[in-house]
Amino acid sequence: MNKLRLSLAAALAVLLHATPASSVEVELTNFDAGTGAGLDDPSPRAPVGGNPGTTLGQQRQIAYQFAADLWSTVLDGETPVRVTASTQPLSCTPTSGTLAQAGALSVYRNFPGSIPNTWYHVALAKGITGIDLPTSSGFDILTQFNGAIGVDPNCLTGSDWYYGLDGNTPAGKINFLNVVMHEIGHGLGFSGFENVSSGQPLAGTPSIYATYAFDNTQGQLVRNMTAAQRVAAFVNDGNLVWTGPNVTAQAPLVLDYAVVLRASAPAAIAGNEYDAVAAAFGPAATPGSFAGAVAVANDGTGPTATLACQPLQNAAEVAGKLALVDRGVCAFAVKAANAQAAGATGVIIANSAGGAFAPGGTAADVTIPVIGVAQATGAAFKANSAGLAAALVQSGTRLAGADAAGRVQMYAPTARAPGSTYSHFDTRVSPNALMEPFNTASIQANYSIDLTPALFADEGWPLDTGSARIGDCDTGVAVQQEGGLIIGANLVAQSNVCKIGARNHGQYVSCMSGHTNALRAAGLLPAGSHGAIQRCVAKNK
Repeated sequence: MNKLRLSLAAALAVLLHATPASSVEVELTNFDAGTGAGLDDPSPRAPVGGNPGTTLGQQRQIAYQFAADLWSTVLDGETPVRVTASTQPLSCTPTSGTLAQAGALSVYRNFPGSIPNTWYHVALAKGITGIDLPTSSGFDILTQFNGAIGVDPNCLTGSDWYYGLDGNTPAGKINFLNVVMHEIGHGLGFSGFENVSSGQPLAGTPSIYATYAFDNTQGQLVRNMTAAQRVAAFVNDGNLVWTGPNVTAQAPLVLDYAVVLRASAPAAIAGNEYDAVAAAFGPAATPGSFAGAVAVANDGTGPTATLACQPLQNAAEVAGKLALVDRGVCAFAVKAANAQAAGATGVIIANSAGGAFAPGGTAADVTIPVIGVAQATGAAFKANSAGLAAALVQSGTRLAGADAAGRVQMYAPTARAPGSTYSHFDTRVSPNALMEPFNTASIQANYSIDLTPALFADEGWPLDTGSARIGDCDTGVAVQQEGGLIIGANLVAQSNVCKIGARNHGQYVSCMSGHTNALRAAGLLPAGSHGAIQRCVAKNK
């Protein structure tokens, strides 16, 4: 689990003068220095995945710095962002553990360029104002990583960190660079300061993050809610979304089309598409495995008959069809088992309130696919039950991890998870995003940080929209593109790594040549850029 914990110093309200933005320098301070552990660990290691470090500590420091260089290149701003870096004995068992934690060390409000009476992460406030704002600790972001992984056999047994910089994470390993990028991202602005358990804003003031988080059910921004309304919003699975215009505009560039439940009959609703989420148990619900006529379950218990908590009395009607049941009273596995016993080919569980959801639990005896849909979907299906038919299909309009209006969903599981709830993109987002709450091997933050820069732009972070420079030479390769591709930033970070590993200029040139050839072979460099990059590399002595 990728868990966020905020550590906030005393908040300051200030009046400052804004200045034009240029480049940010993300500065790391190694809090493990001199300890012989963590980022200072002298254990020998062979270079791996483009990381030239020859000790465990060196490899960790190089990967950390690579992440800092990527963020430095992506963001604009006049002042440095100071980050503490250390390894810590974070919570861990043989089967689960906290990979890392991070957060802003100070917050600011009511400065020129800010939304009045709104908290900003200190790094974000510095980016907007161009002023090196003071903090009580002298640092802006705290980051801590689990040093027991790969060292203590009782911590995520069989796992280890992968310190390569190439994104090719081996099976069973955890990409250290991805996690560093994720955690620094929290400190830069990807988190809200509202308490997810009490709903209370920090010192009675909403955050800039809450200014763009919106609950579709309540029809309100998180910043405008009461504490009780926030508590409800933070567990309103699938219905908490980001309303910022940059994220919404770029979502179609990043997200796949969603798998939805499409009605094919009767005529009144034929062609309508509805959100659906697969259950945590049973075989996969996919297009091709979930289709057919739909029958409303009846267990013979009067007004609550559609709960399917008892054996179904209309088995003859359900057999060979998808069974529609309602959420409530008994376990999801019980409902699915009763439908299965009646001969159903799949189960649609309609929510008792709110949107589509993932039916949870375990059920080894359930052998048919199960999905969860919104309360409104269940109502529409019941109102059109005569001749009803539906199937899971890939939508041509709906995005995976976005609502019907194209707004990207935020993580708000019904089981509240402090440290993860609210301050991440939702797990429905596909492909997986850097700022989801759980680590996935498919993330390649060395090349792409998907919708994260767009969210920062919504909050007010100035982004570098120019081309990457190696030394004083312009490569002509964009630092970043809409949709989060950061090939120019990658070139800058890689140049610094090649400098570390090279004994002379010739070795540096060879290192960079190999890297740009790999980018070109992968189709990640624009046509005609290779020569300009090589000229810049040759001049960078």
